[in-house]
Amino acid sequence: MGIGKIGIIDKDKVEISNLSRQIMFATNDIKKSKSLLAINKLKKINPDINLLSYKKKLSDKNINKIAKNFNIIVDGSDNFRTRFLINDYCLKNKKILVSGAISKFDGQVYTFNFTKKNSPCLRCFIPKIPYNLDMDNCEYEGILGPIAGIVGTIQANEVAKEVLGIGNTLCGYILIIDALKLTFRKVKLNKRSNCYCYEKKK
Repeated sequence: MGIGKIGIIDKDKVEISNLSRQIMFATNDIKKSKSLLAINKLKKINPDINLLSYKKKLSDKNINKIAKNFNIIVDGSDNFRTRFLINDYCLKNKKILVSGAISKFDGQVYTFNFTKKNSPCLRCFIPKIPYNLDMDNCEYEGILGPIAGIVGTIQANEVAKEVLGIGNTLCGYILIIDALKLTFRKVKLNKRSNCYCYEKKK
């Protein structure tokens, strides 16, 4: 699709519970680095892309060193601390952020284009990190495997649209997917006047 560079950051190793929703991995990949495996398999698909593996946890100390080299950030993290960290970094540095979230049978996709003044951010939708962070993970909630693939594919489609400048942007909306009812809803997301992003853009 013309993408020149892809970086993948993930500190985790493959576990057997991942295999139902992460089709890049197989049973013989268990206990191996997710990011390194993903990079090696992507190289077999297209060896001409510059592919970078980051086997570490994303933090406020390393996010700039990693993310400054990329124009579009794709967030597939499974916790609010990381989502807010990425949101705030992309806002500050005027990056395009394509974010996906999944829980049980539901999925959400957002595009925040912080190169534009009118883009809302994650904090416009969720002002503060939820109190009970222990419940904010895939292990606690559980996930229907195919919803991860649906959300990931839509995120890839949003990236392609942003790179090529085609189609209708998802910026300013939330795409909500209900896998049980098989419904897709696009809900307007307005920038809140008392939001962190509004203050930063003034």
